[in-house]
Amino acid sequence: MNKLNVVCGALVIDEKVMIAQRSYGSSKGFYEFPGGKVEKNETKEKALIREWKEECEIDIHNVQYLASSIDYQDGYEIHLTCFTCTASKKPVVLNAHSEYIWTTPNHIYDYNFFKSDKMLVEALKEAWPCLIKQMKQKF
Repeated sequence: MNKLNVVCGALVIDEKVMIAQRSYGSSKGFYEFPGGKVEKNETKEKALIREWKEECEIDIHNVQYLASSIDYQDGYEIHLTCFTCTASKKPVVLNAHSEYIWTTPNHIYDYNFFKSDKMLVEALKEAWPCLIKQMKQKF
């Protein structure tokens, strides 16, 4: 089985987290935290920054490790690393997604979100109070 290293980012602005709906492939219609594959000789953090720039045309900041998980899709063993991040503005361009929603960790599963990402969502729920408190202190 082929192994892929993938990163995703839970962008938090105004006490909400952004999830985006995939617009193509076998994951079309599912919501996720945006991100993508880690390229050769690239750190996970650099990959996440690059992916957000490519997919949403924004610069993300304050990238902090949240959690990791393993998933199996389309013949791949996917090693997924999730980070929290912030940005100075909300995305308006979506190059890899059909729409985005601002929600809270408690309401992510109101949408067709990947069940395989449940561990990441649970980690976000656990970190949420501290994360919001940190952001209020910074801004």
